[in-house]
Amino acid sequence: MTFLDAFEPWWRFAAAILIGALIGLEREFVQQRSGEQEFGGIRTFALMALLGAIAAYFTQRFGLLLFMGTYVGLVLLLWASNIGPAMRGEEEGITTEIAALMTPLLGAMVIWDAPELAAALGVVTALILALKPGLHDLARRMNAEDLRATLEFAIITAVILPLLPNVGYGPYNLLNPFLIWLLVVFVSGIGFIGYVLMKVLGAEEGIGLTGLLGGLVSSTATTLSFAGRSKSSLGLSDALAQGILLASSVMFPRVLVEVAVVNRQLLVYVAIPLGAMMLVGALIVGLYWLRHRAQHHGEQPSKVRLGNPLRLRTAIGFGVLFTLVLVAVRAANEYLGSAGVYAASVLTGVTDVDSITLSVADLSANGALDARVAGFAIVLASLVNTATKAITAGALGSKELRRTIWRSFGLVLLTGITVSALTFLVFAP
Repeated sequence: MTFLDAFEPWWRFAAAILIGALIGLEREFVQQRSGEQEFGGIRTFALMALLGAIAAYFTQRFGLLLFMGTYVGLVLLLWASNIGPAMRGEEEGITTEIAALMTPLLGAMVIWDAPELAAALGVVTALILALKPGLHDLARRMNAEDLRATLEFAIITAVILPLLPNVGYGPYNLLNPFLIWLLVVFVSGIGFIGYVLMKVLGAEEGIGLTGLLGGLVSSTATTLSFAGRSKSSLGLSDALAQGILLASSVMFPRVLVEVAVVNRQLLVYVAIPLGAMMLVGALIVGLYWLRHRAQHHGEQPSKVRLGNPLRLRTAIGFGVLFTLVLVAVRAANEYLGSAGVYAASVLTGVTDVDSITLSVADLSANGALDARVAGFAIVLASLVNTATKAITAGALGSKELRRTIWRSFGLVLLTGITVSALTFLVFAP
């Protein structure tokens, strides 16, 4: 007998009241802020949840018809409360009415042995109601490209993923369509979240914020964009270099998140080197930010807009790349040993870190690759990618940006190489 069993069924009624009160609290807060009068507040929604709980409780004795009758009665009551405004020609939303229809169901779920789900849905409902201004503002900011990105992410997540078989095929049984596409969704989701944050926070208005969020989308793409702009905006070279460094610094925690999700045992090998490079990059960014603020006080940086980070073609391309890397790394490890894996890391690190990171982490998690080799391969790919961005920025950017980037990335690379060598010497077999 548990503690809650001693208070049956009273704790369920209390939980239902609290769930309804939470939704009602949000509604009443909105009414006080806007001055608009609606039919329900804290007490009304709490009582509606309690009504649903009571009807569900007695349904166990009198049958489901009792609950259905009670619910239909509530629907008629809500309809009647809207007759007056409708006859007066007043156009009002029905958000509160929909929330009112959900509230008794949440109260009934507590009785029907789903209190955790009822509480979670209650919180989500209140959150959706509270986010009305932000959601409406986001919708007003959206354009056709934003809508396309949202729909494409929904397609690759909710449509394609559930249809794929969770079975291994091909060489070494490594071609698991479901797991491969799940990683595609994961990496695409990082970029999509970054893109949404840019829209919500207005990242296009600030180089630093764009660099920070652009690192979630693609630090390489951010480097190309900022380096090219530096030639046409020489006065912003320092700020653009800061944005590139910031985006590159974000890459390191992004890789750590990927490793933690796929195979957290590798963190012992990669956390210290990548963390050290991230720390040095962040310190350099801070110093440049202070200098830039002092030199350009009162000036407004020009808008820097990154393109849509999510397209279905991009997601499929990543899936193909990940599959090829997965097979290549496994074959290289089998026929060439650890040297083959490191060669694959160098080649893929020139353009991308995510694919090699997810590939070797997955292979190590399945016991097909030594954890130490996998960890060093991830660090090596990160070093190569950082060096590539330094070379790219130097080739495409202004002379001032090139000087800043080479000095800064040189220090980051030196830190990474030194700390990596010490780390893997400590973990040497």
